[in-house]
Parts: sequence; structure tokens; C-alpha cells
Amino acid sequence: MPTGVGFMECDTPPEDKVARLVDKHKLERADRESRLILDAERQARDAKTERLRKQRLSAEPSGERQKPAPPKRRG
Repeated sequence: MPTGVGFMECDTPPEDKVARLVDKHKLERADRESRLILDAERQARDAKTERLRKQRLSAEPSGERQKPAPPKRRG
């Protein structure tokens, strides 16, 4: 079994290189999965925002915005 300094010179990589490759693949996979989840959450949030915006605009009288309620006094 030839051993050497370069990657191509070695038939089997040392244990620490295998562990690093596994860790690297694991981190890359976790990164991909988390991006997918974050993108799905962002799309759901944007869809909800758009739906609520349409609902709010359809509930407002046309051309006129309602005044906000006056602040309640404490005391």
C-alpha cells in the first residue's frame, strides 16, 4: 500500500481525513437542509403577509382610511 504526502498517492486516506470528509459532508448536508427550511418558512410568511394585506385593503372603505383609535388613558 503506497503512502505519501499527496492525496492521489495514498490508496486509503488516514482516519483523520476520513473523519474530516464525513464532517464536511455532514455540515454541507445540514446547511442545504436548513436553507430549504428557511426558504419554505420565508415563502409561507410572505404568502401570509400578502393574504392579510389583501384582506385589510378589501375591508377598508375605498379611498378613505380609518383613523386609529385614540389611546386609552390610564389613571
